[in-house]
Amino acid sequence: MLYLQSNKKIIKSVSPPQNSQLINIMTLKTKKLFLAGGLFLFSGLFLPFSAAFANNLSITNVSLEDRDTGADTVIVEFDIAWNNSWRDTTNHDAVWIIFKATKSSVIYHGNMKTAGTNPSGTSPGSNKDLEIYVPTDKKGAFIRRKSTGSGTVTSENVRLKLDYVASPLSAVDTDTISVKVIGMEMVFIPSATFYAGDTSGAGPFQQGSSDTEPWVISNEGSIFVSNITSNGYYYTKGGALDTYDAATGSTFTIPYNFPKGYAAFYCMKYEITEGQWVDFINTLTAAQQTNRDITSSANSGKNADTVLTRNTIAQSGTGTAAASTSRPDRAMTYLGWMDLCAYLDWAALRPMTELEYEKVARGPLMPVSGEYAWGSASITAAATISGSLEPGTETISTAGANANYNNTSLSGGDTFQGSAYQTGPLRGGIFATGSSTRDASGAGYYGVMELSGNVWERTVTVGNSEGRNFTGSHGDGVLVSVSGYEGNANAAAWPHADTQSSARGVTKSDGSGFRGASWADNGSLTISGRTYGAWRDGSRNNKYGGHGVRTYDGS
Repeated sequence: MLYLQSNKKIIKSVSPPQNSQLINIMTLKTKKLFLAGGLFLFSGLFLPFSAAFANNLSITNVSLEDRDTGADTVIVEFDIAWNNSWRDTTNHDAVWIIFKATKSSVIYHGNMKTAGTNPSGTSPGSNKDLEIYVPTDKKGAFIRRKSTGSGTVTSENVRLKLDYVASPLSAVDTDTISVKVIGMEMVFIPSATFYAGDTSGAGPFQQGSSDTEPWVISNEGSIFVSNITSNGYYYTKGGALDTYDAATGSTFTIPYNFPKGYAAFYCMKYEITEGQWVDFINTLTAAQQTNRDITSSANSGKNADTVLTRNTIAQSGTGTAAASTSRPDRAMTYLGWMDLCAYLDWAALRPMTELEYEKVARGPLMPVSGEYAWGSASITAAATISGSLEPGTETISTAGANANYNNTSLSGGDTFQGSAYQTGPLRGGIFATGSSTRDASGAGYYGVMELSGNVWERTVTVGNSEGRNFTGSHGDGVLVSVSGYEGNANAAAWPHADTQSSARGVTKSDGSGFRGASWADNGSLTISGRTYGAWRDGSRNNKYGGHGVRTYDGS
């Protein structure tokens, strides 16, 4: 690990592939809210409030400034810092920022005012090497480097503009509002030709019935899959037990609007963590919290507030402190398809397709037979965790380890507390160090972590029509409030939105599948391993989690 001295604080910094840890949370300081150039103190309308923290990321000193009653906007100002940032000629990382605003004790998603790069009234703050990008739907903003560099990023007084009259917040000038700023680390996946499948015969994507060369994805146009061996797109059933997958030699079309991975998008750097899940739960209504509670026996998930297979989530009652975790950096488990979709909708992201999964892992390189997400067929299981606790800075001391798989019994770290800590997921980025290679750190080509092992990736399948109908629409930050279905993703075009009433949101798991395997598995960890590529299991399982993505609409 490389240590850098900066402003008399020791800050850990590594080059990508990245390590992940929690920066010490600084005490929030309340700022006075003054109009620019004036002495008028805001009265009653806006309150500075809380920040949320993710792996390697801190957002502090949140305040609301410069209300413009004519434009119905207010500036949300905050300080930001994260380690292990980079921008090079291939890609970059970024932080996806969303607002959750409280009005009359109800929490709403807050929209940005203007789309584009560095929109009017916004500022990257004291670090002029950063820039802001707001997508066209204005549901959040990316903060990223604008020039080549790597290491720790810090910036004070970052300014984003909240449109407080926009739905769903729909505030008026007499409302009192507080704003929570939530950030999550992302990795940019550039537009590029890539290969789906490999030459091992383990994947379904090959060019003919006897030709195991992979598919070539060179654009986002429709793909006609057939048993004609000369067209380059032949389909082989992923697993004999997967009854939801198309049969070998099937003929179908992957539509133009299905995200195939060629076009640029952002992917979460780490799997959804327990800390991110807690942030999510604690912003929901009471009924939504009840339906998304993985610890409730009524919901057939973890069914307990105690630690099970290293999951430390507890949820008691309802409210802004309903859920808690003692290990916020650890990958989240027990996520059924409906849970994953709900989180991604709330975060204004979307599910990843299985073709995008292969792009994120392999990049533009030619496939290696039987390769894992780090580009080789070499794999070593984690066995020993450093230290006697896991505060978010723990590492793996097993020589050569680059994956958490095969139900390996762990030692060290939290395991002294009992058997509930001995098998299960690890924190995101745990294999990366300041000098580790892609192979040693277990990273995908672009720097996304834990794509093989740790927890199963929940992806949208190409193996049936329910999956292929997915158009890649993003979540809008709002969940279903219809009685009996509270807390579902409200995205009508996601697999599998309720066919009887779109108001019920995503109610089943048809069209989903699994990639990458988990801490408990010894198969399907390869990039093209697809035993359960169309398996629609919707249950909450201690092996299920995943990454989210967002299509990039900039230039």
